Amino acid sequence: MRTQLAQLLLVGFPGTTTGPTSRRLVDQGVGGLLLFRRNVVSAGQVRSLLRDLRGRAEIPLEVAVDQEPGRRVARLAGIVRAVPPARRLGAMPRDRVYRYGLATGRDLAALGVTVDLAPVLDITGASWNGVIGDRSFGADPATVSRAAVAYLRGLAAGGVAPVGKHFPGHGATTVDSHRRLPVVTGTPARLAARDLVPFQTAIRSGLHAVMVGHLVVRAVDGRVPATLSPAVIGGLLRGHLGFDGLVVSDALEMGAIAASWPLPVAAERALTAGVDQLILSDHTRVPEVVGQLERAVAAGRLPRARAREAFLRVQRFKRVDRWAGC
Repeated sequence: MRTQLAQLLLVGFPGTTTGPTSRRLVDQGVGGLLLFRRNVVSAGQVRSLLRDLRGRAEIPLEVAVDQEPGRRVARLAGIVRAVPPARRLGAMPRDRVYRYGLATGRDLAALGVTVDLAPVLDITGASWNGVIGDRSFGADPATVSRAAVAYLRGLAAGGVAPVGKHFPGHGATTVDSHRRLPVVTGTPARLAARDLVPFQTAIRSGLHAVMVGHLVVRAVDGRVPATLSPAVIGGLLRGHLGFDGLVVSDALEMGAIAASWPLPVAAERALTAGVDQLILSDHTRVPEVVGQLERAVAAGRLPRARAREAFLRVQRFKRVDRWAGC
């Protein structure tokens, strides 16, 4: 069970070369590693680093990065080919957007990256909204759906798995979840007609992974953020939208979560609520998180079947042939 629980973690790590910490994480059986700018010097260096780490893993190792269009959230800027911000892509023909996604996918795959935590499927029409801003493809569901699907199909064709984010829609918020908890106050009808549309379209187009956002959506669950909400994950994403792929958390150390839930507790609650893969930016927290999850299984708070289900979804997602449906 410990190995299965470790496989549910996608973890940041220090250094630009393979070192004791990154080797230990792989040996502990974490499911994936998350690249940050601190890990990047050059294309050759990243390629060598990831080749060493992936070659060390007994179970195939996921390597993920936040590489969105534009430069605001692009950990490999200057290493992979530059792409205009998503807002500009939203105004381009679909085939051109696809080619940008394809170029990024090929560049990432050539480095040894297997997953891109992109694209953003949020809708934003407020020029003053600096939280999402030009990370969004546009201000209406049709534009975002069209461009996002073209881009994620390009990523998948290039050899990396896309992850659509931030379910069920972060575009209407003005609060940065890195600092505190945003609250979305729209009606259920508005949520269905607007924010859910790009996610629904992407899922129908073959998207295999969705990241849930750290935001309270009052139309669904006014008590806890989506990351910890069975109503959002099980009821809305899996039930209403029929999604059977991988559900990924945003980083659990972010202020929206950390202000109210200690990290190990948040990890347990997220997994119990239906999240399959937990992102930890801080590698030092891995032992306590895995320990918390082990105790939760032993005590019956986290059903063994739920942990097993999440493990199997992580393994299924790692199969390259699954990405081709996008």
